[in-house]
Order: sequence, then C-alpha cells, then structure tokens
Amino acid sequence: MKKIILLTFVFLSTYVVFGQSKTLIFYPVSNSAPAKALWEDAQSKKRLIDTTSNPAKISESNLKNYNAVVFLNTSVNALSFQQSAELQRFLQAGGGFVGVCGAIEKNYKWLWYNKMIGGVLGENQFTNKVQLSLITNATIGKSELPPLWKIDDKPLVMSSVPVKCKPVLLDVMGKTWAWYYTTEEGGKMFYTALGSELSAFQNPNLLTHIWAGIEEVSSKKLPDYAKIADTALPSESNFLKITLSDNLENPLALATLPTRSVVWVEQNGKVKIFDTQKRKTNQIGKIDATNLKAIKLDPEFAENGYVYTFSETAANEYKIGRMQLMGDSVATLSDFSSQSTTPLLKNITYEFDKYTNEPYRLPKYFAGKSFRFDNEYGFVIETFDEDGNVKNVEPFLSNTRFEFIKDMAFGVDGELYLLENNRLSKIDYAEKNRKPIAVISADVLSGNAPLKVKFSPEGSVDYDTKDGLSFEWNIVGTTVRFKEQNPEYTFAKVGNYEVKLKVSDSQGESAETSLKIQVNKAALKKK
Repeated sequence: MKKIILLTFVFLSTYVVFGQSKTLIFYPVSNSAPAKALWEDAQSKKRLIDTTSNPAKISESNLKNYNAVVFLNTSVNALSFQQSAELQRFLQAGGGFVGVCGAIEKNYKWLWYNKMIGGVLGENQFTNKVQLSLITNATIGKSELPPLWKIDDKPLVMSSVPVKCKPVLLDVMGKTWAWYYTTEEGGKMFYTALGSELSAFQNPNLLTHIWAGIEEVSSKKLPDYAKIADTALPSESNFLKITLSDNLENPLALATLPTRSVVWVEQNGKVKIFDTQKRKTNQIGKIDATNLKAIKLDPEFAENGYVYTFSETAANEYKIGRMQLMGDSVATLSDFSSQSTTPLLKNITYEFDKYTNEPYRLPKYFAGKSFRFDNEYGFVIETFDEDGNVKNVEPFLSNTRFEFIKDMAFGVDGELYLLENNRLSKIDYAEKNRKPIAVISADVLSGNAPLKVKFSPEGSVDYDTKDGLSFEWNIVGTTVRFKEQNPEYTFAKVGNYEVKLKVSDSQGESAETSLKIQVNKAALKKK
C-alpha cells in the first residue's frame, strides 16, 4: 500500500499537515482543522499517512519512505534552502507532489519551485467566500468525483496556468481551478486552488478531489534515490575557505595559471602572483589598470605566456591590452587596441569532468552550474536551461563570510579562487580528511664544505585545523634522519644532496617535498 506523509507546520508552535514522501503543510494554529479532516478521512478509508510539524523531516532519509508529499496551504517559503533542495530531489527521484491552495504564493525564495508549481496568482483575489460550480474535467487517481459539483470556499485566483498543465477542474466559464502534469524534475505534481476555508473540508467532494490528486502523483514504487546519487546537496561542513594571500591593495581581477599559481592586478597597476608551491606572493610587474574589468589567459598561454587585459572605455567597449608572463617578471607589450567586444561575463561555470584526478575539486553537484556574487544576493549559483534561461538560483556557502568578491575563477585543481576586498582566497571541498601541504626551505642552498644548513618546514599546513602535524627529514642516499621540526646538519663531504621532508597529520595522511643542497670543495688557502 502506498504511504503518504502529511507534514503539519504551525505558526507559533502549532503545525499542520505534510504529504507523502516530501510534503509540508503550514497553517496558523487556528487553522489546523484541514489537517485533522484529512487525517480522519484517511483513517476511515484505511490510507497510510503520517503527519509532522518538523521541516527537518524534509530529508532524503525520511522522504525515501513515501510516495508523495502534500503542501497544505503552505509553500516552499516555509523551508530552508537545504530542505527546498531535498524537496526538489524527491521529485527527481520519482516522488509525487500535491499543493493545496496556499502552496502558491506571489513570491518564492527558491526559483525551481516557482517554475514547478505552474500557476501565477492574479492581481484580484476573492475577499469573501464564494460558491463555485465545478466541472470535473479529467479522471485522475482512483477516487471519482461527480461530473458537476458545488463548493463554498475562497479559492486562489490564477492569472495564468501554463499550457503544460492539464486542467482537472473548470468552472462554467472555463476557468481552471486545479491541474496536474509531469515536472521537469521527473516526478508528478497536482495542484488545487481550493481549500482556503475550514468549512470547505467538510465537503466530501473536496477530500475526494485531494485524494484523487495524491493517487495521481503517487508512483507504485518508492522514490529511487540511487538514480540521483550525485545530486545531493553537499554539506557546508565539507567546504573550507582558505586565505592564500592577504593585505592586497584593492585587487581588481585574477586569472588562474596552468602552473597552479594565481596572477592578479591591483588598482594601482601592480601585477602580483601567488606561487602555490612556495606559498608566497610576489610583485612581478606593473601596468596601467585604469578601469580594468578582467584579465584572461591566451588559449595558448602555455606556449606564449600572454595575458590579456580588458579596460572599459564605454558601455560594452574595452581597451584590450596584452602582457606576457616570463617567469617572475612581466613584459608589457605595446600593441593595445580599442574596440567593441562582447560584454564580459560575470558568471563562471563549473566543468566537473575537467578535474578528474583532483582530490579537492568541488563535487559533481555543481557540474554545469554558474557562480556569481553581487551586493544584493551575495554568493549564488545559477542553473540554466538549453536556451540560456535561468532555471534555478541557490545560495552558496550561506554560513561562510565573504567580503565582497571582486573576481573569481576555477583553478586547474577544480577549486574556486576568489579575490575579495583585500585578500586572495580559495574554496576547496573534501568529504574526508585533507592531506597536509609540505613546504621546505633552508637558510643556505650551496656553499663550501663543511656546510652547515638549517632546515625549516615553515609554510607547511593542514587545513583540517584539528589535525596535528609531525615532520620526518632524510638526506637521500644516506642514513641521516631527523624528526624534529627545524633540524640542522653539517655536510662534510663535497657533492649534490637531495633533502626530503615528509609532513604527516594525525589522521595518517602525508605529503612530501624536497630541495637540493650543493656542497663545493673548499678553495685552497693561499700560502
């Protein structure tokens, strides 16, 4: 037998009904009677339903046990983003959705629901209860309605109903009051504008109407979450915002390099680069950064080192310059041109499959989605359809603090690099423990024998802050080993040596790095 959950959610500690697999029903305390009416009717007909007042029940672990969800006079606005995403996934897994009356509102926090629910509220709504003469337009479910019936209610009036929606109830003037269809998410939905008044639930035809809708959207099988395993919203606790370089001077634009370093330009024209291997920032040049809006790598950057600058001269017109990165310096070229160009896009799209072997790439959930930041909405992610229309907008790391993001780009590691007001940072993702990063240095790299060298692991880090670090040093080809953090060693013999550092965390993960030491023969003393 199919099972339905009616989620009850009450204002000021009173909640109402929630339907089948993923259904939330919101009512003020004085209006909990509709939930009670549905419950009593279900008991008399031996239907399996559950009710809950807890929005936290909108989760895969709970919804996987139900065939359909009912929103009884409440909408997705009653849910957090996490819960909204879980409702959407429930439909993608094959679950059914039923919306009753107030499940439609004028504005929604989550765009996907707005598109899913179908109808749009009209400007003029009933202020008093009216009597409707309704025509049963389609046979849905197993519960049958009379072809013509009446109800006293204050239903919501729609200004439009999409063509994709199949009308279920019409009035004698041809206006649609209920509909159903198969959603883009993959599940079925049913909506009725009836059910505003408590007295309407005393009409057995309304109850039959709602149950028929539930039966229509309910699959014979429970939702199949296995087919959407990669769509689960990642837990924010698995993300980490890492500061790479701070005290920047009003940075304007950045580009990530194939070498895994990051280059950016500041308002004063300084060109700086963050070396991810050495974890150091250096200024490598200076350019005219007047009205600079973006910097982009040449498609053949690996061969020519070209980086293009875009400085706005008028609306959608840019002066395009070119500089060349040459190791730790910039050669600025003189061939600038002024021309119109396509407006520079502010969204960047995540191409998940490009980063197959990268351990801290963002998860597949974000594949094909675009990231942007603005003052009004903060950090958001947009999903577009094939025609370039926005399908959904969702917040990104809403519990993480960002100080106005100037620019962003994905690195070759699949991590997201950000220029904030005064810092370069990045976002990485790990479902499990992160490996530490090993950085090695020495006070001298070459000299005459005997050569005394002091070694340091400064800059080595583990971004899982609870992990402790231990250090192991060895000189390749010898039996020399150290376990202290900052060892010293005197090289007595002439030769070229490789010194390795292994940094391990308390979870058993480790990383290694090395450097070369050259020991020369001491010059002969003059007699």
